[in-house]
Amino acid sequence: MQLKPFTYRNNEQRKVSVSLLYESEHLLAVNKPPGLPVIADRLQAEPNLRDLLQAQYERQQGSEGQAIWVVHRIDADTSGLVLFARTAEMHREMSLLFEHNQVHKTYLAVTAGAPETDEGEIDLPIGKHSGQKRLMRIDPRGKPSLTRYRVLERFRHFACLEMMPQSGRTHQIRVHLQALGCPLAIDPRYGSGNISIDISQIKAGAVHRSERHPERALISRLTLHASRVAFKDPLSGREIALEAPLPKDLAGLLQALRKWS
Repeated sequence: MQLKPFTYRNNEQRKVSVSLLYESEHLLAVNKPPGLPVIADRLQAEPNLRDLLQAQYERQQGSEGQAIWVVHRIDADTSGLVLFARTAEMHREMSLLFEHNQVHKTYLAVTAGAPETDEGEIDLPIGKHSGQKRLMRIDPRGKPSLTRYRVLERFRHFACLEMMPQSGRTHQIRVHLQALGCPLAIDPRYGSGNISIDISQIKAGAVHRSERHPERALISRLTLHASRVAFKDPLSGREIALEAPLPKDLAGLLQALRKWS
């Protein structure tokens, strides 16, 4: 039975849609909205994608529902494509594909500044930050980490990049972009200091409004989207290529940059 698209209420009690990109007997692909963790966070009591999917299957199929296995994760504030296994066998096989870097992942990133070259790679080892929990850094003693990039568009103070991680380290794209000198346009941990982007930061000559009458932010989360994955289905042998459309906030940011920057 095919899983139907559904909505949930976030912590601000706003309705958010979850769209499905692909479903087979063994596999499920979802376009995760920003602000939604893939799995439960011990530090925060909030909805998570895995539990929402499980609950939706239970609503459609009855009390037993459908088991869901997490194959990989992206950050809560990153939007885009996430894969789940529907069987233990597929979970095991897909986990091996990710472990051996046989899943080709592509992300779209809006950065503060731009690389000097239109294409290149960042080959720098990544390790845990010794002084701060949940933070990573470039570390000569860290694990080998490689990210390829391609500049899609250049703007006055920003750029749009295609990022292709060749390894799967925690926060890899974010750490590598910081090391390259053009971090994500919004990234509280590894970024430029922005917590949001509004028109006055993009449009030449625009006047920043007062605190009493603040601007409405175009976007206020990580400017990163998991856009594509490609792999060979380990059970059927078929080549699978999936793409997740941009959410409204990131699409709106790019539209504003093209118009005014």
